[in-house]
Amino acid sequence: MTASKQRKQACVSDCRIRARQTKRGGHLMTITRRLFIVGGMGAVSLGTGAVPRSSFAGDAQLPLSIAAKSPWMANQVALTSGNVMFLGLPRFPGHEETPSVAKRQSDGSIIPFPGGSWNNWKAGDDGQNAFVYVNSVHIFSDDTVWCVDQGALRADASSKELATPKPGAQKLVQLDPDTGKVLRVIRFGDDILPPGAKMNDLRIYSNTIYITDSGLGAIIVHDLKTGETLRRLSARPEMLATPSPEPQITPGKNRHATPKSDLIEVSADGAWLYWASPTGPFRRISTQALHDRTVDDDALADKVEKMAVTPLVGGSAMDTLGNLYLSDLRAYRIILMTPTGQQTIIAADPGLISPDGGFISVDRHLYIPAPQTERTELFGHPKDMTEKPFLIYAIQLPETFDSIRLGGPVTGRHV
Repeated sequence: MTASKQRKQACVSDCRIRARQTKRGGHLMTITRRLFIVGGMGAVSLGTGAVPRSSFAGDAQLPLSIAAKSPWMANQVALTSGNVMFLGLPRFPGHEETPSVAKRQSDGSIIPFPGGSWNNWKAGDDGQNAFVYVNSVHIFSDDTVWCVDQGALRADASSKELATPKPGAQKLVQLDPDTGKVLRVIRFGDDILPPGAKMNDLRIYSNTIYITDSGLGAIIVHDLKTGETLRRLSARPEMLATPSPEPQITPGKNRHATPKSDLIEVSADGAWLYWASPTGPFRRISTQALHDRTVDDDALADKVEKMAVTPLVGGSAMDTLGNLYLSDLRAYRIILMTPTGQQTIIAADPGLISPDGGFISVDRHLYIPAPQTERTELFGHPKDMTEKPFLIYAIQLPETFDSIRLGGPVTGRHV
């Protein structure tokens, strides 16, 4: 089956896509795509299975433009306040030759960042001071670049030796965006990262880092001032993936293991922490409860609130009004979800292949990478089917969409 036919099968039958200037590279696609589901909850066939979701309706979707082209698979994007772009480049099967982190130059070219040994890890190296498997890149109010390095290759695609982090290889790295100087490296012991734990993504509010563990399922809370760290809700049902089938190109050949607690966001005022496995649902908990050492995990689990059921989601972004922007992996689109759980399609494009971690810039653009992970051998293809370059899309956010007010970027600044 061709990639074109796969994309067509993934589209809902009553949706119509009209694309203008469809030539790849610098194109601007205008999409008209509507989906209406009558009633509160429903199921929609998307070619790879039925996905429960809230009612969708919406205005004409917003146009996407191509903001960057990467020679390496890119699943994460972040920008400084001056719109300098950084990319996270995972070592997916077939994509082991990558610098892991990259920076966009003023001429649009993409170069390894920070350069040197940090970008030159190879199998057998200890990974102490090099990027092994970067799963997240993010930028907050101080404009420094934060990277989450899992320190080992994927367990669903590698030998046990390569999938087990060597001591100190799993880490958080903070870098100066201009010079590439390493400002800080944070490593945790086995009490915080027991065997099987994998740091996935992070958000920062004021002096606190919140991190998801997608290997065992947990939230890690780290105080940048005191160095104190808590591991919360470890392996609780609220941190695990729901039993929803993954898309399979070849039945029985799909090796992809669904991460546990993965996506993470913190509200603009720092009061709420949100998370989800890609299979959903999105949940939240007050950060005050999360920090309270007198509240054990049993009591803490009772304080977890379920927000809404979502489709299979690759990544997220949150604005200052609490809206979530979700990358729908099966339907090549971006879903806007309000704090009340209302969902609407804000953008759709057949080029949004396996959309992943989003980022809202200071000038109110939503950036979405399309790493094409569904085209890799991990999803049952006999060989890698990805196509270069790998695209980063941008959407200019209006003040309102579908009668929903939209906010700006959440930067983690104390307010």
